[in-house]
Formats: sequence, C-alpha cells, structure tokens
Amino acid sequence: MNDLIDRYWEQYGVKKKSADREKSIVEGIRSSLGRMFVREVDGMAVQEWYDNLTDIRELAVNTAERHFHVMHHMMRKASTIWSTVTGLDRNPADQVEVEHIDDARKRYLSEKELLRLKVALDERLYRKGTKDINRTNLRLRLLVLIAVATGMRRGEIFRLEWGDILYSEGLIVVRARLKKGKIRLVPMPPELAEEIRRYPAVMGEDRILPPEPGATSGRQRADKSFHELLERAKIRDFRFHDLRHTFASWYMMSGGDLYELSKLLGHSNIKMTERYADLARAHIVKTGNVSRELWSKMEPRSERGESDVAQTKTGHRA
Repeated sequence: MNDLIDRYWEQYGVKKKSADREKSIVEGIRSSLGRMFVREVDGMAVQEWYDNLTDIRELAVNTAERHFHVMHHMMRKASTIWSTVTGLDRNPADQVEVEHIDDARKRYLSEKELLRLKVALDERLYRKGTKDINRTNLRLRLLVLIAVATGMRRGEIFRLEWGDILYSEGLIVVRARLKKGKIRLVPMPPELAEEIRRYPAVMGEDRILPPEPGATSGRQRADKSFHELLERAKIRDFRFHDLRHTFASWYMMSGGDLYELSKLLGHSNIKMTERYADLARAHIVKTGNVSRELWSKMEPRSERGESDVAQTKTGHRA
C-alpha cells in the first residue's frame, strides 16, 4: 500500500487544488493501511478504516466522507489502470457503507414485508429435494436476522465473535474500535439468541460468520444471495443497509427514545439519528398521556372528582 499511496500522490494528489488537505488524508491512509499488501485491502479492511474515522477519531460526517472519496479514487485507480501491478480487479471501497447527515432515504420494511422476508428466509433452509441444510442460505438467514433485530452494520455483524454473545444478559457486544476501549451493547431478543445458539460454529474460528473458504470479499458481503432473497420476498427498492433503517424506524414508532437509539446504532453524531424523529408519533402520544396524568396530580381532589364525574356523564351520553 505504501507504494500505491506514493504513486497516487505523485500522479494525482499533488496536482489537486486541495493538495495540502489531501496530503494529510493520504498520510492518514498510510498510517492505517500502509504496511498491508494492496490485495489484502478488501471491503472489510476499508470499512474498518472508515469506521475508525467516525468512531475513534470522531471526525464530522462530511469530513469522513472527504477522506473516503480520496480512498475510493485511489482504489479505483488501483483496480483499473494499475490492476496488472496491484492484482485488484474491483474497487474494495465500493463495498463500504458510508453514512451521510443529509441522507434522506428512509426506506424500511412494512409489517407485511417483514413477514414475507421471514417466510423467504425459512423456505430455503434445506437444499431442494433433500433434508440437507443449505449452508449459504443458513448463513444469509442469520446475517439478515441479526441486522433487522439489532440495527447493526453489516461489517459489525461479520466481525462478531462467539464471546460477544451474552446469552444470560440478552445483549450483544459490538466491539467497534471506540475511544478508551469503549464497547457498544445492543439488545438481543430471546428469539435471536436461539437462532445464534443453533448456528453451527466453525472449528478453529472465533467469528460467528467467518469468510467461507476461498471466498472473495464480494461473496463475503452476500450481495447476490441477498438480492435473490428480496426477489423471492417480492421486496423492491431495498438494500442491505435498509435493514438498519428498519430497526431504527420500528424502534421509534414503538415509542423509542432518540438519544437511546443514537447509542444503539453507534452514531457519533445525533444529527444522523434525527432522520427518524418524525416516526416517533406513538411516543409523542404516550408522552401526552403522561402529561395528563401529571396534570391531574396537580389538581385539588375536589376538582379531580368533578372532572371524573363530568367525563363519566359524557361517556354515558356517547
């Protein structure tokens, strides 16, 4: 990667108007990935590098996005005009999930779509005409169920280890590399805990969903099988990251708290969470009921009695 970074800087970076700013970005990439071979820098490695920008360095979302654009441009050159030297045939940065403050997309699954998704996941558990487990679909099934039930990012799920599952507490440890060794905890419903408990472990592997033998980073992301799943479930205009939106949207529509949601999703900036605020109408109604209860406690007992009588008479008339 050090050689690639030098070549990119000499042929492209130094010629840009923003060369001074870009120099610091390029050197940041070097400090994180410089010692790796270019062919080792797959989608997971770039995702971890990007997550480091937002989670550890706590860069503003738009600043992290500028860093990502430099990385994407460099890896695009590495996978096209320099591919014979680097050995890359695709841009690993294409696989990274980049979040934007102004991302207006709020696509989430409806109740009917959630049911169809679960049915589609269940119907391919076994290979056609046999009682043999379909391992590809079993893997996809757990990946999707964890994503929709916890709101975790795809890269976070792939990094999960068996020791991160706290069955007795009903929690999952998300070991994003946060400042001061902090970790994130997300709730794990009993149904999901049972799905994880039944999933077959790979001998010698700590990860729950390790890369399949000989799999490329593209197969690790399960894009093709996920697309086929959506077709079977008759779900349109949907991407894997929208499972995260689904969790967040239903959390807020069920009366969730915006600040708590921000912590569950691992957002470094609550502005990224505020896109879900308008889905909290049920929560607002509940808050209104609490306000009425508090108001009644401030009224003298005689007034409360008269109010109750009035409401009773109104109810009889209705």
